[in-house]
This record gives sequence, C-alpha cells and structure tokens, in this order.
Amino acid sequence: MDPGRAEGRRVSVDAGVTIDAEELDVDQINARLRAAIAEGASEIRIAHPKGRHNLAVAMEGDARIVAEGNVGYFVGALGMGPAVEIRGNAGWSVGADLMRGSVTVHGNAGSSVGASIRGGRIVVDGDVGPRAAIALKGGEVIVGGGVGYMTGFMMQAGTLIVGGDAGDALGDSMYQGDIFLGGTAKSLGADAVQRDATDEELARLRRLLEPLGHEWDRPWKHVTSAGTLWHFEKEKYELWKEAF
Repeated sequence: MDPGRAEGRRVSVDAGVTIDAEELDVDQINARLRAAIAEGASEIRIAHPKGRHNLAVAMEGDARIVAEGNVGYFVGALGMGPAVEIRGNAGWSVGADLMRGSVTVHGNAGSSVGASIRGGRIVVDGDVGPRAAIALKGGEVIVGGGVGYMTGFMMQAGTLIVGGDAGDALGDSMYQGDIFLGGTAKSLGADAVQRDATDEELARLRRLLEPLGHEWDRPWKHVTSAGTLWHFEKEKYELWKEAF
C-alpha cells in the first residue's frame, strides 16, 4: 500500500504531552515516555524522532505514543500495552517480542517485523523486508504491501496477513498459525501448503482489514503447515535436509 494513502486515515493527536526529541538521546526520550505514562498521560507525541533506534521499547500501560517521522530499528519492541504509531518509515524488528498493545507504521519497514511476538498487533501499511513474523507465537502481523524472503519462518501460532506478494520460502518450517496472502509467493517454504481462503476466512479478513483502511477484496490464499516436520522420521530425511 502506498504510504501516502495512509495519510487520510491518520487521527490527529489531541492536546497532550509532547516530547521534542531534537536534542535528546534515546535513553532520555524513553525516560520521558515512561514518566509521562506514570503521570497518567494517554496521548504522547514524539516530535523530531530523526530515525533513532529503540524508541518506546519495553513500555507498559495503555497510552498512545505517536512518533512524527521516521524511526530506526526495534521501535515498540517488548511492548506491554501502549499503542505505538509511526508516521513515517521504520527500520528492522518493528515490535519484536511484543506481548500486548500494538505498533502501527504508516510507511514501509525493514526486516524481521513482528519477530517472536506473543500477543498484540503489528500493522505496516507499506512493504516490509525479509523474515517478517518469524517465530510468531501469537498475536497478529498485518502488512498492507509485500514481504521479503523467509517470511513466517518457524511460526508457532498467531496470524500473518500479507496484502501483496511474498518472496521465496513463505512459511518455511512453520508449525502452526495462519498466513493469508493477497498476492503471490515466489515460492513456499519447506512443509508449507496453500489453498484458497474459505468464505468464513474471507469474512474474518474483511473485519480485520476494513477498519485499517487496507484493501480486503483480494484473491486470498491461506498458507498453513502440512505437519510433516512435526516429528522426525528417518524415512523423510530428504525433507528434513531441505528444511535445514
């Protein structure tokens, strides 16, 4: 999805706390975020994030945190409640290890988006790099555009939705969980299988995507695990060899 299209659906931050990050380092920014949340702020705006890494990491509470610009890697990682919103692009590992809450990027993001999350939701309106949603253990990762190679590698639970195309080895060695693909995959990974989404699944996708402004009317495919790698069997050695 064109990040510019996201502009119209962004909600303005009401009067609240503003942190001007122009002259602050990451530790200072995050310390001020924690202090604002502890003081009961529900809306916190970060002005001039200037591509800094590790913003809003390991935050607790239910505040909304909005970064007005591009950010670096690990934004919103290890989150335990807040809704983090990026009005720009992001680096790699957006929302890694998220437990609760959300991270939304109104642009593109790098590799490993949503790696190892256990709960919550991560949304990227544009494209992302390789290895999105690797080792997913719960929650939802939603990508409006395309994804790179090895996306969904070793998924264990949760839902990954990709509106565009995928690179090589989609769903490689996944155990459980669901991948919905609106475009085409260059190839599926070891033990991954694909079928058309059911009417019930299409209805679920519409409920999830329509409120986000993401296109939901697509020829969705459902990618899951065939289960042949769940237990090692010497008769299937060649399949295991390919997986490794």
